[in-house]
Amino acid sequence: MNMKKIKYLILSGFAACLLLSCNDLTLQPKGILDESALFGNPGGVETYLAGVYMYLPIEEFNYNTTDGYYIPIASYSGGGAWNTWNATKWCQSNVSGESVGWSDNIQMASVGFGYWPYDQIRNINTLIEGLPKYKANYGDADYNSLMGEARFLRAFYYFGMAKRYGGVPIIDKVQDPGAPADSLNVFRATEYDTWMFIHDDLQFAMENMSATSELGRANKYVAAALMSRTMLYAATIAKYGSYTTGSPEPAAQKGYVGIPADKANYFFTEAYNACTFFDGSNYTLVDGADKVQNYVDLFLTNNAEDIFIEQYSASAPRNLERFHSYDATISPSPQFSSWAPGSQSYPTLDIVELFQKLPIQNADGTPTRYDTREQLWQDGNLEPRLLADVYFPGMTLRGASFDVRRGLYKTYTGTVADAQFGVATAPVNSATNRLVSGGPVFPIPAGWGVTGNVVGAHGAWAIWKPENHTQTGLFVRKYVDYNKTAAQSNIELSQQPWKVFRFAEILLNRAEAAYELGKTQEAYDLIARIRNRAGAAVWTPSASPATVYTINGQAVDENLQFIRDERARELLFENHRWWDLRRWRVADLVFNQFEPLGLMPYLITSENKYIFLPEYNMAQYRFTFNVRDYYEPIPGGEINKNNNLIQNPIY
Repeated sequence: MNMKKIKYLILSGFAACLLLSCNDLTLQPKGILDESALFGNPGGVETYLAGVYMYLPIEEFNYNTTDGYYIPIASYSGGGAWNTWNATKWCQSNVSGESVGWSDNIQMASVGFGYWPYDQIRNINTLIEGLPKYKANYGDADYNSLMGEARFLRAFYYFGMAKRYGGVPIIDKVQDPGAPADSLNVFRATEYDTWMFIHDDLQFAMENMSATSELGRANKYVAAALMSRTMLYAATIAKYGSYTTGSPEPAAQKGYVGIPADKANYFFTEAYNACTFFDGSNYTLVDGADKVQNYVDLFLTNNAEDIFIEQYSASAPRNLERFHSYDATISPSPQFSSWAPGSQSYPTLDIVELFQKLPIQNADGTPTRYDTREQLWQDGNLEPRLLADVYFPGMTLRGASFDVRRGLYKTYTGTVADAQFGVATAPVNSATNRLVSGGPVFPIPAGWGVTGNVVGAHGAWAIWKPENHTQTGLFVRKYVDYNKTAAQSNIELSQQPWKVFRFAEILLNRAEAAYELGKTQEAYDLIARIRNRAGAAVWTPSASPATVYTINGQAVDENLQFIRDERARELLFENHRWWDLRRWRVADLVFNQFEPLGLMPYLITSENKYIFLPEYNMAQYRFTFNVRDYYEPIPGGEINKNNNLIQNPIY
């Protein structure tokens, strides 16, 4: 049965339960399926699992760092839990330094959003305990695969908690609500035991699930992908974390946060082995002659790189749609979308220059002059993967160009540094020499030698939350469906899939684990595969790598740092970086009074030339990561219900 249909079926069934069960209290409710109907046949199990899949903690287009995971099964006109189109304002890229958004909440709120999915874990445990009663109804392979699928799903939910809280209560059986409170109020497991529980579930899944599955449903390779990701998390937390040995607080002393350092190599090995599970499989990197277009299309089509995707559809019955609003909320209107508020999130220069230094400065420090804004990316030998991820000024979409300008200079004779990142007090930025705008439409006044709008149609103009105008001089390109018209790019009209696991991540996971295990040449070769597909310059690792920094007594050298940076480049805007910086325990270093930069085009009117200057983002966001936020607090409401739960340190 197709998983899309399953999702609609189960929701329709739930609706039937609500509508029919009140009519005749003396009869078996007509809309309720009993255990035998659900677990006694493959169709029933698939229907049951559909609801579990729907709530998987996948941080996709609708994920909101303030409110969490949204299941958009009710349309805008029909209402919903909250506005899905607001997700881009609070998207995870905006808290990881990859982009700047509309929201004040640029940091992940330290209180999180109370993710505690034990209702879904109970549903999975119910299946694990109930299915064996009907084993005779299945062939051995099908039965084993379903049991493995259930264990995979349970591991996924525990991963959503472990990366937030560390150790959590392990519930592997269905609890009886009528049992004594002491048996229901389960203590937290240690963080080590929690990750091992995830490992054991995934190992079972890898050994028992089928090799293939319907699109949007898991198989043994999906389980292996999750194994590689989760074990890499555990390994780096063990190696670079310090809570276990460095904190006197009860949660640390009991091992609820922190993993003993001597477990790091075990977890690195398990991550590495999970990646080798793909050897001989049909998954591969997708390449093409046009490196830019190949990478753009990679995220808009189903292809051989996809291991597991989140599907969307607008063709379901009313109020059962699964949709997102990415095309409407990532691009400005009216040229590129038909949603009046327009774009909400913009790439930072910081993340762009992780790919390469842009050619915006001459050897003597003066700004590089360009005849047009387009020359920067047309003549700048920029990496194709970067051009596929980011819209630079002058690029085109849906028949229009991104018209981005920060303002005008009458003359500019100094260096890039003289602009002092755009502050008005810099002499070169005096009001008589530089013209910037305080609004989206501000005609160039007489005396400047040119006419038009100061910032163009999409340029940076404000210091406080402008929608529909870039705050950084750039726009996001990855995942944008260029096949849509502006009219089709409105809220609730986007259906391109979210890539939950793709083969490139497996190679990156393997490279990182391999390097940590001393398999350096293998790590270099894997990175070379990634960069070759991307059209990136050849990387020559250092034979004697210098130490970049030391975390928890562990040196991170420049070759390892390059491997980590390659993750940021390849997985840009795919909601990995925030968690990577946390698991490496470097977020408090990277985000130490961090103020994201933008890339601002200016026209020098006396020369009729363009220059590009680094400036602080228009919203003037700056933040510092608090070390306590390597873990989120156990939700207060859960502690109130279970006094055996001990809160995480520093909360």
